[in-house]
Amino acid sequence: MEWRLTQENLTHLATDAIFLFHTEDQASTHGLVRQIDEMIDFQISHLISVGEVKGEYGELTILHLWGQIPAARLFILGLGKEEKLNLQRFKQVVGKGIQRAEELELRQIAMSSPSFLIKRFHTVDCVQAMVEGAELAAYEPPSFKEEQKQQFVKTIFISAHDYSLSAFDEGLLRGKVFAQSTNLARFLTDQPANWMTPDAFASKAEEIAQKRGLEFMVLEQSDLDRLGMHAILTVGKGSLYSPRLLVLRYTGDHGRKDSLALIGKGITFDSGGLQLKGDKEMFGMKRDMAGAATVLAVMDGLAQLTPYHNVMALLPICENIVDAGSMRPEDVIRTYSGKTVEITHTDSEGRLILADAISYAKKLGASRLVDIATLTGATIIALGFEATALMTNDAQWGLEVKRAARMVGEKTWELPLFEEYEEYIESDIADMKNDDGMEAGAIQAGVFLKQFAEETPWVHLDIAGTAELTKERGIMSKGATGVGVRTLLQLALREVEE
Repeated sequence: MEWRLTQENLTHLATDAIFLFHTEDQASTHGLVRQIDEMIDFQISHLISVGEVKGEYGELTILHLWGQIPAARLFILGLGKEEKLNLQRFKQVVGKGIQRAEELELRQIAMSSPSFLIKRFHTVDCVQAMVEGAELAAYEPPSFKEEQKQQFVKTIFISAHDYSLSAFDEGLLRGKVFAQSTNLARFLTDQPANWMTPDAFASKAEEIAQKRGLEFMVLEQSDLDRLGMHAILTVGKGSLYSPRLLVLRYTGDHGRKDSLALIGKGITFDSGGLQLKGDKEMFGMKRDMAGAATVLAVMDGLAQLTPYHNVMALLPICENIVDAGSMRPEDVIRTYSGKTVEITHTDSEGRLILADAISYAKKLGASRLVDIATLTGATIIALGFEATALMTNDAQWGLEVKRAARMVGEKTWELPLFEEYEEYIESDIADMKNDDGMEAGAIQAGVFLKQFAEETPWVHLDIAGTAELTKERGIMSKGATGVGVRTLLQLALREVEE
């Protein structure tokens, strides 16, 4: 999409549609809506008076203008009650309008943020919300059909006679980066596993690193063996594709040694290993690399936002496939940290590869850690598909991550890591085991990872329930959601700003 700032009033723009916004509290038209209403013989006021336009949240009414003003149509979009309106709801409403414009094959749209929103929020945030809503709504998942679906909306004008150019530019940049990075994660996650192999993911990561000027390093199988990263090696033994650990670095402050480390689980397909998943459970396992896709997309976005901060990404990439070399129940492995692990379930592999990556991040100088992973079905049992599970060893760091998530409209819920839960992963033969059954299953994974984070402030985000939608919801289409991208981008930006 091309975004254009114009000082022209919406009444002067010859576009396919103008977006106007109306709240449920308004009994009459005001401001720009009033001005346009007068120019089209009070059609909007009439529809309000007869109850056809109520301003309810998500309501959409389309008027054809027949030359009364240069635009061909009016989209009257309901914002709901003004007291409940926030930037996330505004974003959803904008996106709903874009989705309808796509269905009608419209190409040029014009809109402006309601004046009361600009007074309540910063201009930058209002512009960002409009851009994010439109870009997220227009996303198309990968398709391998001969006939590709076309994106119709090409140009969006934002009428901003009361915006400063700098505010518009900042809001536009953040909106595009936040949305396009999210869409990149969605696109990578939605790829079939035979297309998004460990080799293909590594190539994509290198391509992004070169494009954005990021440092890039690959620890190949021989490097992992030399360093003693047997957790990653063990999980990947059954695959035709060699396991590897990808490291990307963004350096925004060369004078600082500390760094935020983002770690994403990258199982490009998870069969469950020798303790094979059932038929139904196997579907969707191409998306078991959603955490790695999220972190890679965050690095792509950070390089464009150029914050004054240092961030590294660690992406352990492999497949969990059944083969003669696959790990077995009751195997014992030694991790990069030196700690040993008894394999009690081969389908609890994600925490193994994250363990080596967390330990290596600390070795590289990470001062704070966040890992993100489609880790446990138990998270879905606990929280459904509405919230990401959050666990932490540091209350203040956990609060920072929750605050970043809240700011971008992504829901998290903290689960406890009480000391008593550590009994669940005790092993008779090794320092710990990787699984102890269904009880507190999501927390078991968090307790396991905590042993490798040790004293370094760390947050674990389990996105098993939020990384995918089985049907369209709001402006998000069926498939990968890119959850976590905007949270982690916001987290990195807040670290700088504060």
